[in-house]
Amino acid sequence: MGNKPTVSKLADKYQTYPTAQAAAVAALRGISDQKNEFGGGVLYNKEQNVYAPTEAVGQGDGAHFAAAVGVPKGWQLHSTYHTHPAGEERSTQFSPNDIDTAAQLKAPSYVLARKDDKIRMFDPATSKVQKDPGPGSLVGGIKYSNGSLVDEMPPAPDADAAPAPSAGAAPATATTTPVTGSRITMKDFASRHRAQTTKYKHRVIHIRTK
Repeated sequence: MGNKPTVSKLADKYQTYPTAQAAAVAALRGISDQKNEFGGGVLYNKEQNVYAPTEAVGQGDGAHFAAAVGVPKGWQLHSTYHTHPAGEERSTQFSPNDIDTAAQLKAPSYVLARKDDKIRMFDPATSKVQKDPGPGSLVGGIKYSNGSLVDEMPPAPDADAAPAPSAGAAPATATTTPVTGSRITMKDFASRHRAQTTKYKHRVIHIRTK
């Protein structure tokens, strides 16, 4: 518990996507480890109107996962993503920690459940949260959410859309502003995204699972 979480940040050369969902799907489908929980964040650049996933990190500890999402200047955390190994009980659902983290960060959460190989999204503003009946109690119980299934088909190209701009300069540096206490238990795109290069100091947003 005392170890500092691994920093999940943009790769030196990273891809951008037209939607947060596309970025999350690309990141989740790029995780090959089936037994451990890995995750990171999806960042949004308002000036460029693009999304990019940070690199997936994990602790090689089954369902236990902790990370700090690096957010360079000019970007903001839009959502988080992580995997649920198949061995986890109710791994196709969002756990209490998943729900609490999304609510605290005010950020959607994307999960790839290895049990059925499907990606789901939990939006703290709109997704339904339910409770299991607690033993011997009418008001207790464990909260969970089924979220909503994600359509992984890439969006159709927009004939009227302007061509993607060329790669820009690396983001400017930013100060470090940690946000602590949150937890999670977190090629048709070719014409719509591009590679960029980044070197930066970052502020960090901590996500942790238990």
